[in-house]
Amino acid sequence: MNVFRLQTHRRIVLSAVDMEVKEGGSARGEGGGGGGGEGARAADHNNKPAGVIEVERKFSFGEGSEEKLKKAGAVCKETTSFHDVYYDTEEFILTLADHWLRKREGNWELKCPPSSRDQASLVEQYVELQREADILKQLAAILNVEAASVDEMIRLARCEPFCNFQTDRKTYTLDGGFKIDLDQTDFGFRVGEIELICQKQADVPEALCRIDALAEKLGFQSSKKIPGKMSAFLKTFREKHYAALVKGGLLTPIT
Repeated sequence: MNVFRLQTHRRIVLSAVDMEVKEGGSARGEGGGGGGGEGARAADHNNKPAGVIEVERKFSFGEGSEEKLKKAGAVCKETTSFHDVYYDTEEFILTLADHWLRKREGNWELKCPPSSRDQASLVEQYVELQREADILKQLAAILNVEAASVDEMIRLARCEPFCNFQTDRKTYTLDGGFKIDLDQTDFGFRVGEIELICQKQADVPEALCRIDALAEKLGFQSSKKIPGKMSAFLKTFREKHYAALVKGGLLTPIT
């Protein structure tokens, strides 16, 4: 199943502000930003209809954030943990092409750019692939390698893990179809995300307005992008990779 994901970074994913409700949150942003750049579990994606559009806004969160959510009527639906391992070549071929290949809880996933993107918009857009055949086709175009499986592909292309972390997530829901995730990584980074699901592209502008309105109500407003988990990990543990992606405009710098 392919999931089309729009990430707003203001990240309209909740962007930045320390949303004190505290608020991407990827690795882009991350893909991530990419990565993710990111659903709670691989199983969550598998339960979504093919072709849905995820509209997200990141925010930073801290003490008092959950209390604000609860006062707004949000209900904690589940607490989950998942482990991500991201892969790339030594020359960063995939991530510099804005392709974020990860294995989440044993399942391959790939986030890549859509065929067209509004470069002037704060909204980040990704196509998320889970079918191995789709992932292989997309990777072959970037890596110039043919293979029968993703495992064979990364071996032939000499891709190695460059990012490896676990996320503990609390998922809240709110009337109107809102889903709010609060993520805490095992390397100490926290980021939140407000999400609405759209069935078609024409519904996206309204979804963005509704997310902005909720963000303002909760005190999560901000006009700049907020970095996600991928940016935080790379800056801390992979400085050369982080610098290359920031220079290429693939990651939001952390200041």
